[in-house]
Amino acid sequence: MHFHKLTTILWLLLFAALPVHAANIYKYYDYEGREILGSQVPAEYVKNGYEVINERGQVIQVVPRTLTDEERAAQADTLNQEQLAEEARRQQEEDDRLLLRLYRTPEEVVRRRDSTIEELDAQVSVLSALLLSAEEKFQDLQARVDSAESAGNEVDESFSVSMTLLLRKETGWPDR
Repeated sequence: MHFHKLTTILWLLLFAALPVHAANIYKYYDYEGREILGSQVPAEYVKNGYEVINERGQVIQVVPRTLTDEERAAQADTLNQEQLAEEARRQQEEDDRLLLRLYRTPEEVVRRRDSTIEELDAQVSVLSALLLSAEEKFQDLQARVDSAESAGNEVDESFSVSMTLLLRKETGWPDR
């Protein structure tokens, strides 16, 4: 009899140690906002989202609610903005790597910038002097034309063409 009791206790311990297979519980909210626990989620509530809870009461999965068209559009817009920002960041990194290959120090970049500005200022000065010279020549030629016309002489068309070509040559102005 003592053996029989011991066997029964061992069987009970063995069954207690075996995992009990329990079904998951679903937690969702009805249209009035009440929390519902059940063995399944009715079809009309699935779009509102739900949680799957295991036998220990732990949430093992969260199924989010279905997004509206406006929310999906906003989500897509946000994703697009994030992708654009990431692309801009990558482009900036690439530009930075290029600058690091071209220049050894930030001071070298500043020297190059200042040198370029000086070169451009010199070109502006030369072009300004050429323009001033061309304006003076134009005024001189215009005075000759006015003088010839006031004297009753006709100005030849070839003179106007020559005047234009001369001004272009003097200023380095391109032909159109």
